[in-house]
Amino acid sequence: MVQSNIRSLTVTSKGQVTLSSAARKQLGIDQGTTLIEVVVGNCLVLLPQNSIMHQLRTEAAAALARAGVTPQEITAEADRL
Repeated sequence: MVQSNIRSLTVTSKGQVTLSSAARKQLGIDQGTTLIEVVVGNCLVLLPQNSIMHQLRTEAAAALARAGVTPQEITAEADRL
């Protein structure tokens, strides 16, 4: 089950916010972690880049497998261009 906690954040004059230690720990966010900012309607979503990149790689590999294409074939094609 997805754990949901609601907490208010205050934006500083530099546009910064502080994430709670519980949220950082739960999401594996350490000092220097890059977050992806996504605006959806009137919502702001912050996603840890490392987990997003892992998910994208996994989904891309699955799509390639379904299409019967190997990463090596794509690399070879790109090298020919």
